[in-house]
Formats: sequence, structure tokens, C-alpha cells
Amino acid sequence: EEDLSYLTDIGPAADHEFEEFSFLGFSNRKITWFAAQMHILFASFILGCPMFVVIMEVMGARRTQGVRKAIILSNVFLGVLIGVVIGITGEIIIGIHHGVLYGLWACAFGALIVSFLNYFHRLMNIRASAFVGAIFGTLISMALTPVEHYEVSAIILALVNGAVGGLLSNGIMFAKPDFKFERLAHEITKVIGICYSFTALTGGLFLFIMLVAYKDFITYLIASFPFLFMVAYPTLFILETVIMYIYVYSWDPLNKANKKGRHIVTGIILNVFGLTLLMALDGPASFMQAPTKPLADLLTMGEWDKITTSIWMPLNYHRLVGNGTFGGYMVCIIGAYMYLWSDKKEEREYYDWVGYIGNLIGVAIMIPLPAMGYIFVAEIYQYDATIGMYIMSDRESMFMLVQGLLVGTMFSVSNIYMWVSMKRIENAERFFPAMKFGFILIVISATIWFTPRRFFATMLPEPGMNPDMVLPDNLAFLALMVSKNTAAFCLVTVTFINYIFYTIATKTGKVHYGKINPLGPYVLIFLGFSDIWLMSWMG
Repeated sequence: EEDLSYLTDIGPAADHEFEEFSFLGFSNRKITWFAAQMHILFASFILGCPMFVVIMEVMGARRTQGVRKAIILSNVFLGVLIGVVIGITGEIIIGIHHGVLYGLWACAFGALIVSFLNYFHRLMNIRASAFVGAIFGTLISMALTPVEHYEVSAIILALVNGAVGGLLSNGIMFAKPDFKFERLAHEITKVIGICYSFTALTGGLFLFIMLVAYKDFITYLIASFPFLFMVAYPTLFILETVIMYIYVYSWDPLNKANKKGRHIVTGIILNVFGLTLLMALDGPASFMQAPTKPLADLLTMGEWDKITTSIWMPLNYHRLVGNGTFGGYMVCIIGAYMYLWSDKKEEREYYDWVGYIGNLIGVAIMIPLPAMGYIFVAEIYQYDATIGMYIMSDRESMFMLVQGLLVGTMFSVSNIYMWVSMKRIENAERFFPAMKFGFILIVISATIWFTPRRFFATMLPEPGMNPDMVLPDNLAFLALMVSKNTAAFCLVTVTFINYIFYTIATKTGKVHYGKINPLGPYVLIFLGFSDIWLMSWMG
């Protein structure tokens, strides 16, 4: 007899019986999934793009006194984000105790000190900025991180983060302003305003469907997080909405009043509220997947304990990097479509540049994305290995297969665009031999990444399944995590090296914007839609 147990809920959800119904031939599960995906796509855009927009606005602003003050705050904000990503990677993958704290404090304070000195036109040398950021960032991080003994690896991590904070601060503070960045930021901001309305509409639709289809579940969830859903979420949503519309509609007035610095600060505040809202809603999401143990204490457990599950922060890291990547690639789509529709030479040159910037930011943020996914899954395995087995080797294994295929596609296509884009850069040919070899490694790595042990979604074949759809024993090693991690590391490393080649080529050679290979815009469109498919699939 066929085992249909996977169709029923397990754990606390097994005690609830949900009524099944259909509308226009779609079940309540499919309708809920569709509404949730539409909401997630718009929400990811309005959470990811503001980070992109503020960076672009800073790069396009004239370095007035007010703007330089705002840059100090923006550099610290950027230092916090970068420090957390580098720090958590060192903590989980390398095993550095309190790595995320070392990374956060070192990068943030390195950026703060260097930015403060740069504001007074001191420490203008970029190497000196990196040195000062590394030293002071490390000293402050060592003072603020609660450890009994200092490890050499932790000090090295702090030095690296402090140097990164100093380099970024110096580069941004003394960057030559370019109006193209200002125009790009303003155009994307207009799109954010439109998408914000759709986010609210799709969120309302999703809530309505959940209230109709899963009333008991919504009641339980609100009862579990009363302060979050009744106070914190509405307050954060209203504040973010107000700040967002102030940011959108004050652009031209503040520019004309020569108060650009205030507008940049408004954008930073908007990002802070957006990230806070993201982290708040990740609490119930992580609770549903890995509720705090012991489960018998859930009824008496405090709301904060329910939010801070073992996978809450890893989920925050993953969504932060994922939303940033999504925002960059959505800019790629906008630039590619506008390039194809433009007739004027100046417009084609500009939108060719927009696609280049979108890919540059998207790839930079995507490089640590596999590490964030690894950290998230590692915490799931530590919480309950059976959940990890269910996801990776059992009922959801084909889901992970397609997810690996889409991620591998995104890395491959990003490298293809860099290759196509470099063909319109003078003296970039010197990098082509190494990049050709890198493409071979990318194809091999991506193939290993999404190669499963079994081509059916169960641990053991069930009636109707072909038991021969299994890798031969001599190739079974390709499905082991050692092989997967090696392939992912190779894929990320080659992409990072190509990214360095790409950056050096654009800095040292003349870029002929508007003369990109005709394949380029279509590659960007495919790349952006691959990210949309990935976001939908992850839901």
C-alpha cells in the first residue's frame, strides 16, 4: 500500500484539521501560495532596492558639508551590514567564537573613525585609512566583545573587517560625484513607490486568504505573538510607510534647497526600519519551522523566546543578502528593458551603464549568498537532523534540486554577462584566457551542486517509482555534502576572481557604453527572471 503520510502535517500542526476547498479549480494551498509569492516578490524589491538606492544617491551627490555628514552615517550603516556578513561567515564556517560581533564592531567603528577623520579632510590616503580602520576597529571590537581569551583568528577577522570599513569609508567620502548615479537612484525610487503600493495590496490579499482558509492557524499565530502583531508590526509598518513617502516625494524639494544630506539620512532611516520589519517578521517564520525547545513549554514561553529561535538570526542573514541580490538584479532588468526600448544614443549609453551597475552590485552581494544558505541549513541540522534529512534527502529533495539548478544558473549567467560586458572594454583581452578556464570550472561545479543521489523524492522508492533512477555507486560521491561544499566554494571563488578581473578592467580601460554585445541585455533579463523564479521557488 502506498505511503501517503507525507501529505499530513506533523508536530503541533497535526492536531488541527484544515478544511480543503477550491476556487476556480485551485485549492486553498495553491491560492495561499500564489498570494504569498506575489507579496514576497514585491516586499523583497522594496526591502532590497532602498539599500541599492542610498548607495547610488551617495555616489551621485556633490560633496557638500551636509552630504559629508550624511556619508559618515551611511558608511557606518554599510559597515554594520558588511561586518555582519563577513563576521557570521567566519563564525560558522571557520569556527571563530563571536565572529559576528568582531566583524560588526570592527567594520562599523573602523568606518566611523575613518569617516570622521575624512570629514575634516584628514587621512586622505586610502592605505592609511585601511590601516587606521583596522587598528582602531580591532581594538574597539576586542573591548566590546565578551570573551575570556582572545584568539588569533578572531583578531585577524577584526583586522580584516576594520580595514574593509576604512577602505570603503575613504573611497565613498572622496569619490568623484557622477550625476548618472543620482538619476539612477531617483528612477529606482519612483519604482519603489509604485511597488510599495502593490506590496500593501498583495499583503492584504494574503492576510484575507489566510483568515478565510486557515482561521485557526492565524488565531494561534496571533495568540503566540500578540505584541508583535498587535503593536510592533503595525507601528513599524506605519513608520516605514511615512518615511518611504517622505523619501520619495522630498527628493526634488530637498535637492533644490541644497539639503541633500538630509535626504540621504532619510534613506538610511528608511533602510533601518525596513530591516527591523524584516527581522520582526522572520521571528514567526523561524518559529513555525523550528520552535524553541522543549515544545512542552511553548504555552508558557515568553514572546521574545519564541522569536529568538536557533534559526532566527541565520534566516535574517540569508534574507538580508538575498533581498540585496534581488534588488541588484531587478535593476538589471530595468536597465536591460530600457536599453532595448531606447532610440537615442545617450539613452542607450546610460541604460547600458545601469545594467552594468545593477550586475556589479548584484554579483557583489550574491557572492556570500551560498555561505548564508549554508549557515541557515547548518542551524536546521543542529536543531533537528530529521528536518534537514526531510529537506535534503526526502520529500523536498527535488525542490532542493531545482533550487540548486537556479542558483547555479544565476552564477553562470552572471559570469556570462561579465564576459560579454568586458568585450566592450579596451585592454580587457588579457583576462580572457583565465576566464575561459574559469567557465569550465563553473559548469563542472554547478553540475555537481545540483546532482542528487536519487532522482525520486523519497529515501526509498515507492510504488510507481523507478528504483534504477539512482546514481551509480562509482558516482555516488557527487551527492555527498563534501562534494557539494567543494563545488559551491569553487563556484563562488571563480565568480569572485572574475569579478575582480571585471572591476580591474573597468578601472584601467575605457568602457564604451552603448556598444555592448546584443546578447548582453537579454542575459540581464534572463538573470533577473532567474532570480524571480528562485524567489518564487523558495516560497
